[in-house]
Amino acid sequence: MTWTAVARKDFEDAIRSRWVAGLSALFVLLVSAAAYLVRPAPGQTISSNQVLNSLVVRDALVTTLVPLIALIVAYNAVVGERESGSLKLLLSLPHSRADVVFGKVLGRSGAIAAPIGVGFLLPAVILLVVPAVNFDVLSYVGYTLLTAILGVVFVSIAVGFSTAASSSRRAIAGAVGTYFLFVPLWGAVRFPLQLYLGMGGGPSWLPLTGQQVLRMLRLINPTGSFKIVSNAFLQGALYTEGSVNMQVSATLMLLVWILVPPLLGLLWFQEADL
Repeated sequence: MTWTAVARKDFEDAIRSRWVAGLSALFVLLVSAAAYLVRPAPGQTISSNQVLNSLVVRDALVTTLVPLIALIVAYNAVVGERESGSLKLLLSLPHSRADVVFGKVLGRSGAIAAPIGVGFLLPAVILLVVPAVNFDVLSYVGYTLLTAILGVVFVSIAVGFSTAASSSRRAIAGAVGTYFLFVPLWGAVRFPLQLYLGMGGGPSWLPLTGQQVLRMLRLINPTGSFKIVSNAFLQGALYTEGSVNMQVSATLMLLVWILVPPLLGLLWFQEADL
């Protein structure tokens, strides 16, 4: 399958980007600093799972910085080659447009997974040498993989924009808009609606309760779905305890975000004039 060749070349091109190197270094430093700062009180111990699930690591770093890095890595994946003219050369080889799109998703996913893996490696060393921290290797590796999946979600969104956009300006506008909607602005949008629905408001024609609407809003945001899955995983309750339906729904929503944006971009791309 020729999409593997596209993915390999795209990964090599993306990993050499100064943006990727700079943001990866920033991610390593910030996660390492967070791992050092989130320490137990004197005479107490904490687990590495508590560190990973802390507001500093999960909210201030993972769900804020990883989407930004992923969008920057991937927003120019297709439209950049389209503007430079190299896309015509690429399609003159035995590659279909679907090969290009999904090869780009895979290549850029590797490019975001690499800095995430490196970003969690140094903090792991710090947590291992801190005597008051009980380090859980399997949970730490699993959380790293879940973080990589979150990165892949935003890579897929960015590649979808890049595939459908006619210019880099439009692609980056879509990526920036997505980031601001799902990361800094989502709480501002959700909070007044939560108050309204919590007080019994809501349109009578909607066949859902206010709480069901709020759960849907939490799931629609990929960072919200990530938090549901990662929280349950670090607590050892994924798909076994707590709100299992929400955990399954969150997992499926992450899968939807990985598959749907590139497919929608491909539908547009199939008819696009290069």
